[in-house]
Amino acid sequence: MQLPLIQVVESDDTYLQQHAEVLWVGVLRDLDWTALRAVAARYYEALWQFNVEQHRAREQRLVEANTETREQATVRLLLERPTLCADAAALHRPPEPPPAQIHIRPESLEPGLTPYRIAGKQPKCFFALAKAFLGMAVRGRRPEPDSVHDELKSNPGYARACGFTLPDPKRGYRQSDIASRRKIEQFDQIMTGAGLWRHSALDEVRRNLEQGVVKVETRVVHDTTHYPAFSARTAVPIPAPLPDQAPKARRVKKGARRAARQQRKSQSRTIKNCRCAERAHCPHPWQLADAGAGTVVKSATKMYWAHKASTLVFPQQGVLLDAVAMRDAAAHDSTSVLESFERLFADHPLLRSRIHKALDDGAADDVTLKAQMKQRWEIELMTPINPRRRRAQKKDLARGLEQITAMGTPVCRQGVPFDFVGCRHEDERFIFRAPNDATGTPVCTHCPARSACYRGESGARQVTVAFERLPWIDPAHPQLSWRFQNEMALRTAIERVHKQMKHDLGSEELSKRGNDAFQARLDKTLWATHILLRYAHNQR
Repeated sequence: MQLPLIQVVESDDTYLQQHAEVLWVGVLRDLDWTALRAVAARYYEALWQFNVEQHRAREQRLVEANTETREQATVRLLLERPTLCADAAALHRPPEPPPAQIHIRPESLEPGLTPYRIAGKQPKCFFALAKAFLGMAVRGRRPEPDSVHDELKSNPGYARACGFTLPDPKRGYRQSDIASRRKIEQFDQIMTGAGLWRHSALDEVRRNLEQGVVKVETRVVHDTTHYPAFSARTAVPIPAPLPDQAPKARRVKKGARRAARQQRKSQSRTIKNCRCAERAHCPHPWQLADAGAGTVVKSATKMYWAHKASTLVFPQQGVLLDAVAMRDAAAHDSTSVLESFERLFADHPLLRSRIHKALDDGAADDVTLKAQMKQRWEIELMTPINPRRRRAQKKDLARGLEQITAMGTPVCRQGVPFDFVGCRHEDERFIFRAPNDATGTPVCTHCPARSACYRGESGARQVTVAFERLPWIDPAHPQLSWRFQNEMALRTAIERVHKQMKHDLGSEELSKRGNDAFQARLDKTLWATHILLRYAHNQR
């Protein structure tokens, strides 16, 4: 391609380039577009396939009526959710796109140069459109078609930085002019349907790992985060009797009514994605208006109608490694652990032998889950103790003790919790000791109940508890030890990463429905994260 002999530089472009705090200008200007050639080729192939399918859909009309009623479809979709179906996958898996019917050589593509078309208008440049979405995420705005189009139309400097030209009525249509809202929506639809947002993100993560932009750590933090859903919900009765894989109904206490109220579950509306006049009898299938949305329970008083994502982070660098949408936001957080690591090692095999510890919150405190992580990948799953419904122990206690809490900490009759000291493996017992006060003196020294509890002349009271009495504490790596607490202190890094995902690199506000669109949002955020990491690395 011949370079233009005269290049016009606008004054506002020069102004933006001279200010380093305007980060997005440098990111878009220095973006390595050669790394996107493979994705660009797949996009143009998917675009051609998309146009063929659209033309074919207009010619072929479904004639066989769908006999399933809305009520039957609602129950079917309810029982297919992971919270009611034990065999359902916990993480979202986008459908595989059909194989491409044309082939485009990646090396033939570059900014401003698109594949040749015999008839019709030339397609808009992939690199300009991709930059338009990337720039919105870098600026902390929603990387969605409506926001992208509004910014391109209202900010000429941003449009030029992405690679677009401003429309000129005297020149007529130009392939390089700012794309219309419909074209931008179509671009996002194709990138989402073909999984190209994820391919862009994974390629960038892989490059950063291989080239040392992101250092490989031996620990990975796992957690979930939620985004408020852009949809309404309804309460759907769970059919009785419940299927075998459904959660058991709560027991009815003695003296309460035997006829328990029928259980209900929140679910998005059941709709048909068509414009048929008589949708009740048209051939199109019923589906959820916002697949993946569910009730995310944070506490007894905090519940959100939202989508949920499973995330993996390197804690010392605070780098996001992966973010995957969960098929049902109402599913328990622990159900996403195994699948998240399976996807991570499938996408980045070099990490499989280098990660030895996984840090998670109390939701993953499960003996079976920890054993599976150890057996499959030799990874130690570290979680704080989750007492769940365990009660404090108050019988058969050592002298002077009031209770052993649900976490496993002895408490004396003066209400002082003991410190964990260590383990005595020869007789399988945990060792606890009374703490020191603010001056460094053992609290037992001036305790009013000293004579009935501690018989020593100096020091502090020490008690031992058998391993079998506290089976939830791991003697090899006790959760009450300082060493364990120092490890778990790294887990807070994922909270800062979640803040970056939902505020610094976009917005937690969703404007599209369904898990496909939600996964695309996560992929754009992951892509922008690693583009920024590479840009910062190159600026050093």
